Amino acid sequence: MALTAVSPDEARRLLEHELQRSEYAGAHVTWWDRASQGFFDWLSSIRLDGLGSPAVGNTLLWIAGIVLVAVVVLVVVARGLPRRRARSAASDDRGVFDPDDLRSARDLGVAAAAAYRAGDWDGAVLDGFRALARGLGERDLVPDLPGATARAIADRASRPFPTAAGRLEHAAATFDAVRYLGSPADQTAASRVLETERAIRAARPARADEPAVPA
Repeated sequence: MALTAVSPDEARRLLEHELQRSEYAGAHVTWWDRASQGFFDWLSSIRLDGLGSPAVGNTLLWIAGIVLVAVVVLVVVARGLPRRRARSAASDDRGVFDPDDLRSARDLGVAAAAAYRAGDWDGAVLDGFRALARGLGERDLVPDLPGATARAIADRASRPFPTAAGRLEHAAATFDAVRYLGSPADQTAASRVLETERAIRAARPARADEPAVPA
């Protein structure tokens, strides 16, 4: 299959059109962007009538076409679909509390109970686990550090409450499923989280040899 020769200006236009596609929206300018832009600026400055040979001009057009294809492929590989990368980065931030959530364990417990009575199972799960986590922090058992994940809190809480390790792990998994995976909770799941919060609040912690600081 013969390759159709394109002019430098046309090659540049095709690349710019490719990079305007929606999947590249939000990508940051990289060294590759600057390098490719510089190359096409140089390529556009070339005038075939100054080279003195039609054969040389045709060769350059072939090279421009090949470089265009290579640049498009490399841009896709280098950028790796920016929006997907952004979603991946966001998925790594799985903290239990929002930065502006300063409610006490009592306030969170009241909110969770109200959500449960209203049939808001998701709200009951989220505020129920937050009440559990904040309560552990207020008792100086597991500090509710910014960015601490549900699983990390549950793992650390199992040290002062070893007999509740399984329930803590299940409550953390339910919290993550609702908040980060978009899985709706049902009444049973909400009840289990609230029961775990009440049980931990009423339990006496075992003696720990070291502070339980979430990772």
